Amino acid sequence: MIRIIGGMFRGRKLRTPKGLATRPVLGRIREALFNVIGDIGNYRVLDLYSGTGAIGIEALSRGAQSAVFVDSGFRQCTIIRQNLSDLNISEEVIKSDVIRTIVKLDKSNRQFDFIFADPPYEKGLGLETLETVSEKNILAEKGILALTVRSSEEFPKLSGHFEQIFNRLYGDTRLILYMRKKV
Repeated sequence: MIRIIGGMFRGRKLRTPKGLATRPVLGRIREALFNVIGDIGNYRVLDLYSGTGAIGIEALSRGAQSAVFVDSGFRQCTIIRQNLSDLNISEEVIKSDVIRTIVKLDKSNRQFDFIFADPPYEKGLGLETLETVSEKNILAEKGILALTVRSSEEFPKLSGHFEQIFNRLYGDTRLILYMRKKV
């Protein structure tokens, strides 16, 4: 189990699936992420490759307005729903391919202030997610896209309308943040 580290649910435990089907974001990475972002009150959050839902739930705990969770795994979506239910939170959970979901959200004119993506390592999904989000209009102006990838992966300083604002290693994980520039 992992714990929520800040906000109104601080200290509450989240369920995690057994086995290696998910790789929950470490507490020190979650803490660094939210320290860099700062106040997320009233943010609309999109948690991609959600796994346990820890990032979206952490954001809600810290005052985010809403969160949408996207994962292609049945077990992961079940765990996310259980974690939300345990906290008496009702948010949208989408069991689907992340890239296809980004395209659908764009077609529905949905936008988010903070998008977090924790794709499986070694599959090129981090860069594909960055490129797809930068091509679509789902990140609000001055919104932040955060990615966790393997430490050996490098990402461009600029991607479309996005500018890299943070890039730091935490063991085997690289945390990268992009901000959508004013167009």
